[in-house]
Amino acid sequence: MTARHRIRGMSHRATLLGIAILAALALLMFSLFDRRDSHQAPPGALVERGMSPGHRMLNEETGRTQPANSPRIQRADAALTRASGRFGMSKDRVADLALSTRNAIGKERNEDVIDVLDAALFATEGMTPRDMPPLAPVFAAYAQARLNGASVEDARATARSFAKLAAKQRAAP
Repeated sequence: MTARHRIRGMSHRATLLGIAILAALALLMFSLFDRRDSHQAPPGALVERGMSPGHRMLNEETGRTQPANSPRIQRADAALTRASGRFGMSKDRVADLALSTRNAIGKERNEDVIDVLDAALFATEGMTPRDMPPLAPVFAAYAQARLNGASVEDARATARSFAKLAAKQRAAP
């Protein structure tokens, strides 16, 4: 083998090695982020691994990535934690239901996903786990009131009335 062939061979190997290193770096870089399906996140939004359910929920609500230091994220996470414990559901599932409810209301009027969560918590405040209605119907009662023109406060009261009625019906033999 001539020196010229060794140089070309080394050059070829170096090029392949360089491509392999760049590919490995690209994979490492993209492994830090997940692209969610279009129904889980706004188009083009990057969802960082380890992002809290509240942060993801707010990103989906606004259609853009919220700064990690936003006070709304802490409030959303706290509401999700409380609702998750109260209704015995995962935070991700509670966030999905709250966001779906918010989106249904949002087709006709402005709605904040945190208001949706707060309404469910208000509606079931002080209830025993045995009397607790399922979360989806509580959200539905709130949404129906909002879509019928009720204010956030009046819709919360409607959801609370529904939850109390549901609790009475569960207690009845």
